[in-house]
Amino acid sequence: MGKKQMSQLTYFNYIAGITIGSITADLAVKPIGNDTVHDLIALFVWGGAVILLGIAGLKSKKTRLFIDGEPSILIRKGIVQEEVLSQLRLNMDDLSMLLRREQAFSVSGVDYAILEPNGQLSVMMKPGQLPVTKGDLQIPSKTQRNLPTTVVLDGQIASHEMNELGLSPDWLISELRKQNITSVSDVFYAEYLPDGTLAIQKKKER
Repeated sequence: MGKKQMSQLTYFNYIAGITIGSITADLAVKPIGNDTVHDLIALFVWGGAVILLGIAGLKSKKTRLFIDGEPSILIRKGIVQEEVLSQLRLNMDDLSMLLRREQAFSVSGVDYAILEPNGQLSVMMKPGQLPVTKGDLQIPSKTQRNLPTTVVLDGQIASHEMNELGLSPDWLISELRKQNITSVSDVFYAEYLPDGTLAIQKKKER
């Protein structure tokens, strides 16, 4: 069923996961008998239905809307949509709580608020409430060469990550020596940062 089930993106996937789990648990604890065949059939039917509907959702937008639903606009152009709140059985306290979780502590500062099919709230603040960026201040920003990556963990070199970054063990040892570390085994944690430097924590260092 994939990562989508793990994140419980929609009500359908959440309910399907609970149902399949319940049938499996029932099979695990009940003695083998006539009902076992029925439980196995139910398990395969549910599992097959989820897989088939997932494939159909990739092909058809109507199927996706039927299974997952569609986003609901709770605030449009700064105006709270009372009818939508009523349809979703939400009150202003619920809306305020959801907004606070997105660091929006004032309804008046919100331009759009959209409740996604997975129950999460997406918020777009009004232009005057948006944080200032480097682009707004015309400050040049550096392009990140890579994500922060762990290259040493508990005294062991992460060979796969090092190869992905194009780094060699000799380079790593050279960088460690610059910080007066003679052996990789003395390193608890080392992270290769986007600016090309190493963040290092030695063992037993607090």
